Amino acid sequence: MSQPTGTLSNEHGQVANVSASSAPSSAPNPSYDDLVGTVQYLLQERKRLEQRLIFAERTVQELSQQAQYANILARHAQQSAATATATPSRDKEKRRERAMATGRPSTWIGGSWLAPSEAILGPAEKIWQGGDAQGALVATSALLRHHSLTVSEDVHIHLFMSAILRAAGDAAQASKYAEDGLVIAKEADSYMLASKCEFHRGLCFIQQKRYAQAQWCLVLASHLEGHQDLLEANRVVAEEMCLHISEEKHPGRRLDLRSI
Repeated sequence: MSQPTGTLSNEHGQVANVSASSAPSSAPNPSYDDLVGTVQYLLQERKRLEQRLIFAERTVQELSQQAQYANILARHAQQSAATATATPSRDKEKRRERAMATGRPSTWIGGSWLAPSEAILGPAEKIWQGGDAQGALVATSALLRHHSLTVSEDVHIHLFMSAILRAAGDAAQASKYAEDGLVIAKEADSYMLASKCEFHRGLCFIQQKRYAQAQWCLVLASHLEGHQDLLEANRVVAEEMCLHISEEKHPGRRLDLRSI
């Protein structure tokens, strides 16, 4: 079939034959480069959405673990309150003795540091207790440059740095200071100082959600005086979180013997 033709004239009056097939299309086909660019964009977008989905799943898992952590602490607090008696605990007696010896009442700072500890840390402890964690960190780091520290002072300075950093959310750096303190305590063959280091390492591991390591550290710290209530609460948390995570990964592994 022949193509329809027509004539067009330009401004000079020249006439040209134009066929319908040579007329420009109202919807031109996309070029190869455009198609490649579109496909690459879609692939990048899919990858971005996959990453967001992975992040969302991890966030949900973390929130679930945090909720479980809070429930365990709350349950332990209720049980402790229910079993409390009028007789002072050994922990309270030790804190009272410490207060009488130092002339300062025992106080928990940052949720895990029992002050007073070493006299050399007194000013830094007061700074942190006043709400200036950064100032306490600077003051404590300066103490590490002292060349005449006793073993106990050296260990406590490292642990105090660890406690400040952990309270600020830097559990990885806090763990390094606690481990350095443990090395010093072991070299000095000090069982009680090593126990205190294990306690602070355990708290770092809990914050890092490394519950199996935390559980072992808190077992090693089980005889630490003055910290028994907090130690036991966190030991229970580490133990139950290990079971909770194991149950999530391996459902059905935990058996109910009451049905036998």
